[in-house]
Amino acid sequence: MTAKTVELLAIPDPAAGRLHGLRPQFVDPRVERGFQEASLAETRSGIMLLATAGMIAALVTLYGGWTYLPHDHAAYLLGQGIRTTLLLGSCAGMIVALRARHHETLLWTGSLLLAVGCLTLSLRMTTPPLADAALLEALFHLNRDGATLLLILAVAVLTLIVGHFMLNALLLALALASFLAIVNTWPSGVDNTASFNYAFTTGYVFVLALGHGIQRIRRQVYVTRLQLQEANAQLLEQATRDYLTNCFNRRHFFTVAEAELDRAARHESPLSIAVMDLDHFKSINDRHGHACGDSVLKQVVAVVQNGLRSSDILARVGGEEFCLLLPETDLVEARALTERLRRTIAATRFRHGDLELDMSASFGIAQCGQDERQIDTLLERADRALYEAKRAGRNQVRLAAEPTSVTSSKQ
Repeated sequence: MTAKTVELLAIPDPAAGRLHGLRPQFVDPRVERGFQEASLAETRSGIMLLATAGMIAALVTLYGGWTYLPHDHAAYLLGQGIRTTLLLGSCAGMIVALRARHHETLLWTGSLLLAVGCLTLSLRMTTPPLADAALLEALFHLNRDGATLLLILAVAVLTLIVGHFMLNALLLALALASFLAIVNTWPSGVDNTASFNYAFTTGYVFVLALGHGIQRIRRQVYVTRLQLQEANAQLLEQATRDYLTNCFNRRHFFTVAEAELDRAARHESPLSIAVMDLDHFKSINDRHGHACGDSVLKQVVAVVQNGLRSSDILARVGGEEFCLLLPETDLVEARALTERLRRTIAATRFRHGDLELDMSASFGIAQCGQDERQIDTLLERADRALYEAKRAGRNQVRLAAEPTSVTSSKQ
């Protein structure tokens, strides 16, 4: 995960990661949405389990209707329609689960599959209807097989279909209430109805508690993972950034420079390095103190970074010495860029409290040669050019590949 992604998903304040007391859902809606989107894989698994269980339920309940009911019986035709709907819906649910990119789509797909699946589980299985049975009595027959399958679906919904836990619980409660209402309305279809109701209700309460606990644990794990990612991003930032100016440090510069050198060699593209040194910077520390010097360094870095391209790398490699890595840049382009930076620095008034200070910088530039494979040799040539710029009077740009008599114009 990138640092930008971590920034978007990270908990904005200590209270944001808290869960509501009665339901496993984050207080901060942004964190809740991030959790749901991050749990798409688990939600897809839940939809696939629901669809598979729906297909099994349609096939299991088919046996009783196909064996004991005449094919022209209204209950048989209605039951076949419900089973066919569940089979087609299960196939569609699998396709949606594989293609959906948003959590809400999966949540409502699971809700529809659950509703049709619960209706299908209530259909007649293995007991023939009474001779004088009414349509509903012939169509529905509750038994323990259906109850077991329904509880399995309940586990899938409450633990694998991540979303609004209370909505999932409400849908399951309505399905179970309807399930038990049929039992109590047509008790002839179930042996020992009271025991059935007791066992079924107890099983649902257990599933509800289990789902609640698992959801809370998963959310706590998500928060911990976010905090770990954020801490790792901060450690990476500290390892690659200069503590004072927040530009890149020497270590990161060399890591990126070696990679860019290899890439330039493979693609035969230009690569230049510029070394920048602030002129007479030590006098600022001596006359105004290190706090003033630090402030000037940070302001200079801000000015330079504002004039660079997104592909350029600025790094602090010494006290007041900086390196610029310029990919896809030849000497002519590098000279134009550094001249622009030199003029901008010289024209800027740097402030520290009531003080206004002038500052200038000298630059040495070197372009990577065709056979050059070491960043150290490239930097050494740029350093020699910088030394020539400072010896010639400072506040200017020198090119390592040109004769020392060729200089840039002074301001």
